[in-house]
Amino acid sequence: MDLRKTELGYSGQDYVARNSGEYRTESKRALLRNIAAAAAERGEEPAFKANY
Repeated sequence: MDLRKTELGYSGQDYVARNSGEYRTESKRALLRNIAAAAAERGEEPAFKANY
């Protein structure tokens, strides 16, 4: 883990980026929804958390 994340209080890989997704394009939102749906069909969690 890099020093900056440690200074911010993050530990391991369990943190959510502070990106709100407010300015994300609709095509990117659709891509993220499709990734989440495909993971759900497999009974898995997506590899990352996303705000869309």
